Amino acid sequence: MGPLRSVSALALVALLAACSDSSDAPAVPPEPPPPPPISIATPNADRCEMLDADNCMFPWPSDVFTVADEAMDTGKRVNLNQESMPANKRGDRVDPAEWNRNDGFSPSQMILAQVPGLDLDETGAPPITDLSLSLEADSPVVVIRASTGEQHLVFAELDANTDDPAEQTLIIRPMDQFERGERYIVALRNLRNAEGELIEAPEVFRAFRDATITDNDAIEARRPDMDALFATLEEAGIARDELYLAWDFTVASVRNITERILHIRDEAFADLGGAAPGYSIDSITDFAPCDEAGCGEGQDEQIAREVAGTFQVPNFLDSEDGAPGSAFYYAEPDDGLPDRLNGDNFFSANFVCRIPRSVAEDFAVSPLAVARPSLYGHGLLGSVNEVRGGTRQNVDIMALDHEMMFCATDWAGFSGADVGYAIQVLQDFSLMQAFFDRQQQGLLNFMFLARLLKSDAGFVADAAFQAGGEPVFDNSSVFYDGNSQGGILGGALMGVIQDVTRGVLGVPGMSYSFLLRRSVDFDAFKPFFSGSGTGDEGGGYPSIKDQSFLLSMAQMLWDRAESSGYVTHIEREPLPNTPQHAVLLQVAYGDHQVSMWSAEFMARSIGARLRIPAVETGRHPDSNPYFALEPVPTGEFTGSVLTIWDDGPVDGGALDGGTAPPPVTNTPPFEPEFGDDPHSLPRREPAAQEQKSAFLRPEGEGRFVDTCAPELPCTTNGYSPGG
Repeated sequence: MGPLRSVSALALVALLAACSDSSDAPAVPPEPPPPPPISIATPNADRCEMLDADNCMFPWPSDVFTVADEAMDTGKRVNLNQESMPANKRGDRVDPAEWNRNDGFSPSQMILAQVPGLDLDETGAPPITDLSLSLEADSPVVVIRASTGEQHLVFAELDANTDDPAEQTLIIRPMDQFERGERYIVALRNLRNAEGELIEAPEVFRAFRDATITDNDAIEARRPDMDALFATLEEAGIARDELYLAWDFTVASVRNITERILHIRDEAFADLGGAAPGYSIDSITDFAPCDEAGCGEGQDEQIAREVAGTFQVPNFLDSEDGAPGSAFYYAEPDDGLPDRLNGDNFFSANFVCRIPRSVAEDFAVSPLAVARPSLYGHGLLGSVNEVRGGTRQNVDIMALDHEMMFCATDWAGFSGADVGYAIQVLQDFSLMQAFFDRQQQGLLNFMFLARLLKSDAGFVADAAFQAGGEPVFDNSSVFYDGNSQGGILGGALMGVIQDVTRGVLGVPGMSYSFLLRRSVDFDAFKPFFSGSGTGDEGGGYPSIKDQSFLLSMAQMLWDRAESSGYVTHIEREPLPNTPQHAVLLQVAYGDHQVSMWSAEFMARSIGARLRIPAVETGRHPDSNPYFALEPVPTGEFTGSVLTIWDDGPVDGGALDGGTAPPPVTNTPPFEPEFGDDPHSLPRREPAAQEQKSAFLRPEGEGRFVDTCAPELPCTTNGYSPGG
């Protein structure tokens, strides 16, 4: 090779070297392979909520227990599997068929989860004593409305009916109802144990939260929904990495909750047309005045005449007499709407009406006054006899002093006649449908009794209700007054009745899943519920955890028959063909039978205003009492009102009179530890009766009148705040 050729070769080498210097970056190493999917077992994922490996039905409620159904207003239908249901002592699992007619869960739904080692104080969870904490941006227990991101008013508690960690549930309760038809997300974050340490999230949830891929098809199929849920929470300011657990559920629609009672109401009254219901009078009893020696047989101090009998109501139950244990009759089960047995069957309901002496003394001459007629709703598993006043005579005194005529009928479905069936239901929840169906028939019975009072062809035209040929009552307006159970079921009645627009709910509450464990009355039924009093072969549910679940589950059906299903329709959102109503809630502070907190829950959901001051400063166990309840506005007010009636504190802790604040746990306030039970006191208080009388007047006249001492709480039995 010659010199020229050598130079050219060297130049080529130099050129190639220049082209391959530092300007040519080294190749990027390949991405490391993703970690292999982890293995997590989720047994029975087709019928269980996989987020809790130990509890098939937890967390509850969950949209996992629904399926898509375009025929439903929410687009979903509850789909519970009987294999997943609790079993009683006989081994019978609850049949969920009736629950599976629902298109969502209760607007009062009791939310349940199990969190091993959870300490609510260390966590800073919102307690019943300060509901406002549930709306704080950093609340560790949050329920948000998915469509808006708005936090809902709730509180959290651990079930105080057991201290067994395996049996104790975390309970989250709304204190204003969830909106019907809406989807909600429950988020638990930064949960801590008694040592203040963060509790690790469950394994399946960690896989969703931390984007850890698994080889479990059921987990991966749910991942898109969980990622969407996390995105909604992020938009609401709830960080994904702080979560211990999160899930969603949908609330049942208005139609799904109310369609049965509205159907039987509308069909029954359409068949009635303009006529009055059929009735028969079995007895007319005229009482002589009491004399100086007192009241003997055939004498009465307040009442001049009692009229008793029966009236006929279209029967939508599956037995001819509608006896306890009867369920709705469905000629066409697929439409989900009850029908009349044989097309023309009637329920024979009883009635008792009492005419006071202030209205008529001598029925041969014209009345002394014209009474205001009112339905009366009796208490827990009672009867029509409560309208007779009994030893305390509060109903009769109200009638006498305020010229009212009270008429009552048994709460069919929840009267003394139903006690035996109620006990059966507590031992086998598969029987529950009939319990609630008969209660709805009972609501219809009350509506027909109101029509007998309202119709020109009803009681007003009968000689038994006349003096000197003139009616003893004015049938232009009919009212409602009920106490205890009569306040609880009365809230349902006031959401659907057409012939009554104003009512009083005495010592009321709402949501039996909230009420039962906080009531001294439930203590007598606990042995049947737990199976501890029925022998080895009896029913009942020994597990406290199962009991919590069943009470929450029951609310989904109980909404059809108690205030929980209807309170938003009393005043704010009237149902079709139903007038707007107004109610006066008279609550006994520290009530041993109907929790005062459940009454506050009821009042918020109605939109009732609070009479203030409600109680003496420092008297309430809440650090922020009556949160989110607006005060009664100044001037005349005709809407719904909540008043608190206080029997006064236990004197120096000596337990010799007065009422102590109730426990803040889900347990009842037994005497003597919590003082005297004030349950019956508001209805006996003259100032409370005057308040009722002012409220129970015709449209345009009825209004809230503050009959209590100015700028002081309403009290009973002469208790004076600070005295």
